[in-house]
Amino acid sequence: MDNDVKQKIAYFKFSLIAPLINENYTQETAKEYMEVITSKVYDVPSLGKREFSPNTIKTWLYCYRKYGFEGLYPKSRCDKGASRVLTDDIKAYIKNLKVDNPRRSAKSIYQELLVKKFIDLDKVSLSTIQRYLRKTKISTSALNTKDRRAFEMEYPNDCWQSDISMGPYLVINGKKIKTYLIAFLDDSSRLITHAEFYETDNVISLIDAYKKAVSKRGVPKKLFVDNGKVFQSEQLHLICASLGTSLCYAEPYSPESKGKIERFFRTLKDQWMYGFDWQKISSIDELNENLNKYIEGIYHQTVHSSINMKPIEKFIKYTDTMKFIDSKEEIDNIFLYRVKRRVIKDATVSIEKVKFEVPMQYIGDYVNIRYYPKSLDKAYIFSEDGKLLQTIHPVNKIDNSKIRRKEIDFSL
Repeated sequence: MDNDVKQKIAYFKFSLIAPLINENYTQETAKEYMEVITSKVYDVPSLGKREFSPNTIKTWLYCYRKYGFEGLYPKSRCDKGASRVLTDDIKAYIKNLKVDNPRRSAKSIYQELLVKKFIDLDKVSLSTIQRYLRKTKISTSALNTKDRRAFEMEYPNDCWQSDISMGPYLVINGKKIKTYLIAFLDDSSRLITHAEFYETDNVISLIDAYKKAVSKRGVPKKLFVDNGKVFQSEQLHLICASLGTSLCYAEPYSPESKGKIERFFRTLKDQWMYGFDWQKISSIDELNENLNKYIEGIYHQTVHSSINMKPIEKFIKYTDTMKFIDSKEEIDNIFLYRVKRRVIKDATVSIEKVKFEVPMQYIGDYVNIRYYPKSLDKAYIFSEDGKLLQTIHPVNKIDNSKIRRKEIDFSL
């Protein structure tokens, strides 16, 4: 089974047990929630229609609590690599791709199936996929009307909202620099768990800000974001699953669903940005120092009209109910980037175009690697259940040239 499919199955399992982990199910008891989810039929990625017993759900919960998100990955199949045509599993996988992105073309899906070797080019044609998709009748307009009433979480860290806003242009050393503000807001208290200006609005910046928010303010049960590309990243999904956080998306073209974070951006501009002299700023670090002074000294200390309290007062009032990660090492490991690489014959793997040396024992194997994109001086090999196995470093060709090797006897 392809690793991407394993991840999707793990995500599916996590989506069912997340309310049990965070105790935020809408039913009165966990037992009632279990009765609801075990009474339904699910379209599982690559596996098709499935029902699950309470014991199965309990097993997933046990595996997650013992091994983390990696414990939800399906075990490798003994028939891995066996030929499959349009089996029920493949049909379910195709349907899942189309449901995830109704605008995706049959040709795009067909190419993905070929690349992942789910189908054989000689046995399955593009027209076969097109016929099946017509039969499923998944329409881009088949969207139900959603309940758009305003909501508010009862307790801090039940849900955070996050978004990215354009920041000011800075002139540093004669060069004009564009900035982006990435912010995380607690839905219940309106407290800003972290906000920071960056020179880029990419995934690396987003995850850096998210890590700082979790380190300072604890782990949210839900993270509510929009459908922007940066929030759709696989790395963010993996990190949220490892934290036990449900990643939720706003409906497209529904800015009202992110009203609280949008309101914060407006308040920030009205009270701070519009009256600030940007020419006095000499670096982005100085910009962030001033931002932090405003948030901690003014925004958090001002009574918010929606909750009739200061954001910091409401947040602190419920700290006993929050989940914190005390170990810096654990937080660092959770927020590392994750990739799977095959170790080639010279005992190396490539990460971000940098070659890393790997112990000889892994040659020919696929290994789970975690790394920090901003610092490629080392990376880590993890086991399938999330345990650190090895620390690896970039290839040092000069040192390697000094290693004594066996002489070759050309006379044989």
